[in-house]
Amino acid sequence: MELKLKENINNYYIPERVSEVDKDFLTFEEDMISTSDVQMILDILSNKTHLVGKLPNPHNSILLYLTGITNTFDKTKARSDTIDGSPPDVDVDLAALERDKVIQWIVNHWGREQVANIITHGTFKPKSLARAYYRVTEGDGGDLAKILKMIPPAKYGKEATLEEIVELHPELSEEECYTEFYTAAQKLENMISNFGIHAGGLIISDFPISDVVPIWKNSKADAITQYDKNETEELGLLKFDLLSIDTLSIIKDTLGLIKRDLDIDIEPYTIPDGDTKAYKMMNAGLLTGVFQMETSGNAKRLFEGIQPQSIKELSDISALNRPGPAQAGLDRTYMDNKKRGSPPSDLPEPVAEILKGTYWTLVYQEQIMNLCSKLAGFTLQESDDIRRALGKKKKEILDSYEKQFVEGCKETGLEELYAKNLWEELLGFADYCLAGDTQVQTSEGYVAIEDLINRNDSPTVLSVDNEGNLIYQDIVQKHNNGIMGLYEYTLEDNTRVKCTKNHKFMTATGSMIEIDSAYRSEVDLLIKE
Repeated sequence: MELKLKENINNYYIPERVSEVDKDFLTFEEDMISTSDVQMILDILSNKTHLVGKLPNPHNSILLYLTGITNTFDKTKARSDTIDGSPPDVDVDLAALERDKVIQWIVNHWGREQVANIITHGTFKPKSLARAYYRVTEGDGGDLAKILKMIPPAKYGKEATLEEIVELHPELSEEECYTEFYTAAQKLENMISNFGIHAGGLIISDFPISDVVPIWKNSKADAITQYDKNETEELGLLKFDLLSIDTLSIIKDTLGLIKRDLDIDIEPYTIPDGDTKAYKMMNAGLLTGVFQMETSGNAKRLFEGIQPQSIKELSDISALNRPGPAQAGLDRTYMDNKKRGSPPSDLPEPVAEILKGTYWTLVYQEQIMNLCSKLAGFTLQESDDIRRALGKKKKEILDSYEKQFVEGCKETGLEELYAKNLWEELLGFADYCLAGDTQVQTSEGYVAIEDLINRNDSPTVLSVDNEGNLIYQDIVQKHNNGIMGLYEYTLEDNTRVKCTKNHKFMTATGSMIEIDSAYRSEVDLLIKE
């Protein structure tokens, strides 16, 4: 009956209008519309001769527009607005012990040709290039040590380019002893030096992936893309992150033990929120076993200050408990606003309306999109582009949107100065949108931390020995210390260092000391010229 009703609506579609709209969005609305709404539309259509003029379209219904009931339809607010936009990433949390079974099910369900792991690439940088070149040509001898001394320390996580090194040391390109290395380095710099498999990333497609992306295989996987995650995304392929969560395995085993010993079946998703004893325990700082919270000292402070009473507030704490919020003061803003029960007096009403769900505090990326679209007049696609650019620190993209953002906010009624400050706040938000993609210098070039800790092998990383020499060492252990606050320290020469408070640096006396202790005690740090 329901299918017949929907087919009847199709008979009223205006062909010229059908060709204007996004077919995927139309299919979605046809699938989601209720039987009662279908009947109401058909009643209107069957009596349309009695209508005077056209009806309004407050919910921007594509069906009302296609059937001629209304002439109003804002395509910029519909799905057609996101055509050619970036596809979303789909993150799926899985019990750690079940991940391989899930991946096998995915392959069986969609087919081997339509599922592939994602490759990761390391690239040649001057330091790794020098090591590789002299290892091949002279067994790590020759002028390797001299060249390594020419390469300055990385600044803000970025290693100096060959061109920048030559500006400091012209002899690298001029002296004959370096000629062969310099010629090779010019050709190989930034070329791929090694490859691996993304720790959790999969591509799932409705057509053979090899139609658009070259595929290779090794002993660990039968199908691996030869394009990395950014390139596959640009081609429109959908990326899934299948994340192994130990906590889910613990929950599953616990439910099994309860069933075995007490013969009680518990469905965790039916357990109601708001258990007084559970929240009282967490708010007292007893967080053992609480996912993402138990290993974080900052989480305990957030619980004690916010005193959450719902899953929603737990989600807010999880979002605030990332590097940066403490420095930006957003955690304190959240606490103060919740305690006061009202927005700050100087917060404009349009902004307050968007942020009211998180006690008038910027917490989520979706709020950035709403600020951009509802305040500055960006399309949904542009808002998503800004969100992604913030997360990936793409300054050139952000700069291109700043003027439009400020002008759009002014048209909404915001003061220009406030709009500029709000844009700066959004840029600051990017500092703590980042997580495991921080780059660490290894013997293979720069590698993201999340890729580094999930690899089966252990590449060597740049370190400092007891004599202050820069050396490469193997990773022998890794510990999960949770998510910690990130702070910026300014040295006497105005060099700025971003790190956690307990990050250790070598002092002028040769001892290793946490930077915050050095800051408070005014201890001199050893700085390489």
